[in-house]
Amino acid sequence: MIKLLHVVAIGALVSSAFYAYTIKYETTLEAEQVQKIRMKIHRERDAIAVLKAEWQFLNRPDRLQALAERHLDLQPFSVTQVVRMVDVPNRGPKVDAIGRKLEDLGLGLPTETPRDRKLSATTPGGRP
Repeated sequence: MIKLLHVVAIGALVSSAFYAYTIKYETTLEAEQVQKIRMKIHRERDAIAVLKAEWQFLNRPDRLQALAERHLDLQPFSVTQVVRMVDVPNRGPKVDAIGRKLEDLGLGLPTETPRDRKLSATTPGGRP
């Protein structure tokens, strides 16, 4: 009976050691993955900082001014280009060109559907 108890105890000890080793291995693996992700985040933040610096370098006003003078044909702003708001004409009415053409052809009236025909046939005088 004691030998059986010893065998069970040794089996439990070996299985608990195996379980502890498995947990330790998984924990180490997870810690390595966390470290890899942190390093990746750090590299991405560095890349973002470089991109921001490049953007600021490319958007310098003196650089943009030189590019505008070289590639754009801009004229200086003149005082005669300024108008008062009351001098701006009101927007004209919205025109439906296709609707106007249909009305000119006599097709602008609403068409009679089968439901309308059915209603006009059942009501006296042809009106609902």
